[in-house]
Amino acid sequence: MTTPATPLGARPARAVRRRARRTAVVPLLAPATGAFVLVFWVCMGVLVVMSIYPFLAAGTPRVTLEAWRRFLGDAYYWGVVGTTLRLAAVVTGVCLLLGYPAAYAIHTIRRPGWALACYVVLFAPILVSVVVRTYGWLLLLSPTGAVNWVLRTLGLVREPIPLIFNTTGIVIAMVHILLPFAVFPILSVIGQLGGDLREAAMDLGATRWQTFRRVTLPLTLPGVVAAAQIVFTLTISAFVTPFLMGGGKVQILSGLIYRDMEAVNLAFASVVALVLLGLAVAILVASNLLVRGTYRRAEVPV
Repeated sequence: MTTPATPLGARPARAVRRRARRTAVVPLLAPATGAFVLVFWVCMGVLVVMSIYPFLAAGTPRVTLEAWRRFLGDAYYWGVVGTTLRLAAVVTGVCLLLGYPAAYAIHTIRRPGWALACYVVLFAPILVSVVVRTYGWLLLLSPTGAVNWVLRTLGLVREPIPLIFNTTGIVIAMVHILLPFAVFPILSVIGQLGGDLREAAMDLGATRWQTFRRVTLPLTLPGVVAAAQIVFTLTISAFVTPFLMGGGKVQILSGLIYRDMEAVNLAFASVVALVLLGLAVAILVASNLLVRGTYRRAEVPV
């Protein structure tokens, strides 16, 4: 049996339709791509140029690597890098420790009213300005604030505990602000898990802890990784909360950028901004390489 020959004119027409389908997405991608190129890459190019070709007040601009030598050659700035990374790591760890149980608990709630109440309590603070929430924590954690008053009333401490203008206050406020960004990715992955997997594991003799450790946790690791990446990148670049809660005593990279921009030291501010961007990208790439098999192994049923 022979296959009927395709008319010669049909092949070009089919090829034209395929090309039309491929190019149909160009108008949809053009606005976002154009905005990304203009806002991000052009700004990155400006930062690179400013870091090596600053406009000096004493004369005409000239190419110099003095800002880079100043940053890379001073142990103080490496200490600021370490403080920034430690702060981001602590906030990320605490958000994951609090966010995973919260997401799991919300997933197990069967009453819509209770689930809605949990969503409102957890995600409503996102609607409030970061500045307002940070000032609220300043009032709560101050030596005369509600937290120290309760501790002293209960006899747990004699003197107020210093909870502001230090790393402790920054961590508390940042965890409160960023916790929803950790819960949501984990909750979205947990919501895709079928209960039959856990039931099958328990039918085979696994305890609740074994079922969680060997079934639920591995399948939800993509959500955990996504939550960690989101919280880490938001923390490493945060400025308002660390600036207000730290009171200028905790130096991080975003604070250096603000300080040098105020002093019109654009070359050094550009260097710090590029270092901050490089650290964020390096951490994201490294985390993706470390867990690249997670998404492949976690075949979450939809």
